[in-house]
Amino acid sequence: MMYTDMLTNDYTDAALRIAFQTYFVELGVQINNWDGLFQEMAESGANYTYIRKDEKGNVIGFIQFTTMDMISWFFSAKCGFIREFWVREDLRGDGHGSQLLALSEEWLQSQGCACALLTTDTAPGFYEKHGYAKEVGIQARNQDDVYLKPLRPL
Repeated sequence: MMYTDMLTNDYTDAALRIAFQTYFVELGVQINNWDGLFQEMAESGANYTYIRKDEKGNVIGFIQFTTMDMISWFFSAKCGFIREFWVREDLRGDGHGSQLLALSEEWLQSQGCACALLTTDTAPGFYEKHGYAKEVGIQARNQDDVYLKPLRPL
C-alpha cells in the first residue's frame, strides 16, 4: 500500500475532519459544534497533526500533538503531549500506528522535548510496547491514566 505522511496544523482538510469525526464517534464522544472545534484547533497554532493518507487521498490515520512547558518554582521541562491518535479500524495492526507515533516523537525531540505524555483508556498495551510507562505522579484532568516516555532532545 502506498501512503503519504503530512505534518499540518491546518484543520480545513476535509479528509482530516472526517477522520476526526470518525474517531470521536468511535470513542462515543458527542461534539455539537464541529466547525467550532476545528476552528479552535487551528487558531491555537500549537496543535500539530501527522496525517497519513493512501494513494486515493483517504485517511489511514492521524496523530495530533503539541508541546507544553511544565514549570515549578525550581525546575522546568518542555514536554510533548499526544492529544489525539487514530488509525482506521480495518488497518489497525498493520504498523501505521507505530509509524505515526514514531513520527510524532521525532518531531517532539526536534523541538527539544524531554518526554512525551499521553492519556489512554483504550490502548495501554500499545503504548507500553513503545516505551511508555504509567506515571502515577502526574494526574490528568479527565482521570485517565497518564503514560510517559523519556525522549532525548535532538
